[in-house]
Amino acid sequence: MKKNPVLLFLLILSLAAAACNIGAPAPQDSSALATSAAQTVEAVLTKPAASPTAQTSANASSTPVPGVAIDGTTAEPAECQNSYLITRWERDGVTYDKVQTEKPLAPGSSFVMTWELQNNGTCVWDDTYTMRYESGERLSTQDKFPVMPKGYRVQPGESLTINLQLIAPSKPGTFNSTYQLEDAQGNYVLIAGLITTVGTPSTGKLPAPGDLRYEYDCSGGITRISLFWKDKADNEEGFRVYRDGEKITDLPANATVYDDIAPAPGSYLYTVAAFNPSGEAPTNVQVETSACQ
Repeated sequence: MKKNPVLLFLLILSLAAAACNIGAPAPQDSSALATSAAQTVEAVLTKPAASPTAQTSANASSTPVPGVAIDGTTAEPAECQNSYLITRWERDGVTYDKVQTEKPLAPGSSFVMTWELQNNGTCVWDDTYTMRYESGERLSTQDKFPVMPKGYRVQPGESLTINLQLIAPSKPGTFNSTYQLEDAQGNYVLIAGLITTVGTPSTGKLPAPGDLRYEYDCSGGITRISLFWKDKADNEEGFRVYRDGEKITDLPANATVYDDIAPAPGSYLYTVAAFNPSGEAPTNVQVETSACQ
């Protein structure tokens, strides 16, 4: 029977939990991981989107939780266990589920993958942990990404949010990629399979929004900014709104207004971009709200 590629590659996670159930070590090579993942991914995809996913890695960390000997002296560090609970997995702020894997991105467009992980094991995660490109379609120019600031630690029971800035392939199609969270020794903690669907470039030109302007209000100690524009396209899928280069929302086709609450009074560059599978057509406006102070 032909396997559904979405079910096969969407969630290639750490499989040590499954290995523990059968009394064998977790597979380390990519082909073995993919084969094992194929048996569990379908069940994961049928869970509600908000349901957390827990996994345990059989690899010990280089930063174990220290122990104390009976006589009060410091004991040798005990071997710790990496385990995690996925409490959030998103692409551009939207839950990354089967629907999202099939939603086409514009060729060469940038997007952000986000994971929120709860440290569910006994290892202390530190700044030696990195996210690394492992296999498949390369969605980044670098192989390793830091996941926390220098000197930062995530104790058991605490959570870590990982954001990866990635770039969609430049040609249409469906692409499989694998990125993994690993410790300083290269032992994996999380293995994440990504599916990126890229749409066919549009043959028609996508016009940018026109006459972008703004209004703001300072009442109640909150800086409210309203953006207005004219929809000059008839082939957009929607509009994206950015504040200082960071996307804050997606809007449906034919939208012409958006209300935002700024973090504080000040100056902000807002971008409103029409988008469809061919890419984005942006227009900018500089918003000045310093008078709210």
